[in-house]
Amino acid sequence: MTDLLGAWSLTECVNYRDGEPTPTFGTPPSGQIQYTADGRMGAFLMDPEWAARGDAQADSFTEFFAYGGTWSREGDLVRHQILFSSQPGRVGTAFERRIRVIDADTIVLETIPEVSKSGKTYITCLTWRRVSALG
Repeated sequence: MTDLLGAWSLTECVNYRDGEPTPTFGTPPSGQIQYTADGRMGAFLMDPEWAARGDAQADSFTEFFAYGGTWSREGDLVRHQILFSSQPGRVGTAFERRIRVIDADTIVLETIPEVSKSGKTYITCLTWRRVSALG
């Protein structure tokens, strides 16, 4: 569990629809996720172009999305229990992600595959790089 503790910067976010990749939150994306030892977490994902435009609102959660709450881990799965969110409909829900540890400073959080009404399979892979201690 301790391998997730700390702050991580988003380096890549790709949605796959039936294996076809589509980058989200910009290329490169911007974001940070934090895991604390007492089971708290927070995630912020943002398309840097959205921020540069200065829009007062995001038109979808592929431009800006933030949430926080608690987290737990069981093997290669991490569960984010959402207590607050930039999208009110997410409050009270949970995200489950498969964890792939690439090395001590790089992880990939992958969504559990979902099949849409049209029969397409969706997976999102978020690659995170550990944030170095402030000097």
